[in-house]
Order: sequence, then structure tokens, then C-alpha cells
Amino acid sequence: MTGDHGQHWPIDDDLTALRQRLLHHAAQAGMRGERLDDLLLAVNEAVINVLEHGGGKGTLSIWHNDTCITVEVVDPAGTLAPRDIPPERPTGTVRGFGLWLMNELCDEFAIQQAEGESRVRLRMFLHPSPAR
Repeated sequence: MTGDHGQHWPIDDDLTALRQRLLHHAAQAGMRGERLDDLLLAVNEAVINVLEHGGGKGTLSIWHNDTCITVEVVDPAGTLAPRDIPPERPTGTVRGFGLWLMNELCDEFAIQQAEGESRVRLRMFLHPSPAR
């Protein structure tokens, strides 16, 4: 199995630079087209959650191997928990779709809550199986 040692970046108000670094790393890993767009959108939602609802700062880590690319977003406020993932698309609101959207766009999506932090893990397979 080959892969990389990953990259780690702070989350701050410079979302353009963060997106560019993420785009570059994901493209180097082999992500293309709609799957790359989906990953960028899901990660953007996770980062926005940190800035708007979390501690306002955090870290983004990205790494890949032969089969998948993984992005982890850590929020030191620690308020996000697995129970916050809605089982269905939220209705009756114009906001609040971020967690649902991340779950829909990514092959794997999880939230871990530990003392002092929340960790969102987004994973996309580099070579997904064709739909049946």
C-alpha cells in the first residue's frame, strides 16, 4: 500500500487558501471531476461549521493511500457529536444542511467527540465501485 504522510493546516478565515491546498492535495491523490467537487463541498461545510458554530479555529488534516482519501476536521470547542447527524434531509429551514450533506456526498462520514474536541472524518474512495 502506498500513500502519503498527509498535510495539516489551521482553519481560519482564509477559506480560499485552504480550499486551494485541499484541491491540490486531492488532485495529486487522483480525485477528479464530480467526486472531487463533492469532496471539496463536504470539506467546505465541515470547515464552515468550525468557524460558525465551533471554536472559530481548528485544524484540517488530509491524507491518502491506494484506495481512499481522508480528511479530518478538528474543532477544539468539542460541541459536535454523532447524534447531531440528521437521518434525513432537514426541512422547514434554509440553513442547517451541512451535516446531512456531508453524509450524502462522502463514502464514509463520522463524528467523534472526545474531551475538548470534535473530530469530523470525511472519506472518499479513489476508485469507487460502479453503481448496480
